[in-house]
Amino acid sequence: MSATKASGGRIRAFIFDLDGTLVETERLKAKSYATVVGRLNGANAPDPRAIELYERIVGSTDEMVCRQMIDEFDLSDALESRDSELWKHLHEIRMEEYRATDGAAERLLENTYDHNIDLLRTQKASGRILSVATSSFSDEAKRVLDVLGVRVLLDDIVGREMVTNPKPDPEIYRLAMDRLELEPEEVVIVEDSPIGSKAAMASGASWICVSTPFSRSAIESTNWLDPMWVVHDTDKLNQTVNRRIESVENA
Repeated sequence: MSATKASGGRIRAFIFDLDGTLVETERLKAKSYATVVGRLNGANAPDPRAIELYERIVGSTDEMVCRQMIDEFDLSDALESRDSELWKHLHEIRMEEYRATDGAAERLLENTYDHNIDLLRTQKASGRILSVATSSFSDEAKRVLDVLGVRVLLDDIVGREMVTNPKPDPEIYRLAMDRLELEPEEVVIVEDSPIGSKAAMASGASWICVSTPFSRSAIESTNWLDPMWVVHDTDKLNQTVNRRIESVENA
């Protein structure tokens, strides 16, 4: 079966991660964290340690990243006067920096992953249901998806605030399937990181992990990801998608 063929078998839907999957916001977010951490520590330049930390835990929620940044770089004193929940203050100032600079519309458009966006468009054309399930909050996800021009193609968007347990817990993917009245065996999830892929696997759905320059080292250091469903060469993405669909529908 070709990925461009109209769906009539068991796979009815594709659920996409957003950050690092449709657009390289992970690298852009890391840069804005480096700028903010450098500023909070009194430096005159971005702190490269923030990028290294972000790369280690790529796929984590904003809360998890902020808490770890605060702990590792001793940011408490610089934040405590603003909010008793320090991670929320760091998130607030990081988002302000991000939306004004690295995460502005023109920067997002310079960092799209066209192979995954093309896959999304192809699956829409084939009649499949489409959703995005992301560790970003819904307002930011909608902003980014609007910039990318794909929000109008989606049947649903599930953001971080809609679940209690973040990835790698499968709650967000199970919720995405429940909202669309789908069973796991009807779904393929497209991810870019070990954390997201772990959530996809635990949801019971089929999955594909498409690596990026930012996530590849984390993927390669993980020994539990089946390499059959990990894509490093994007020229082989459609082939892997076809095999994934066939593996379910011919089972």
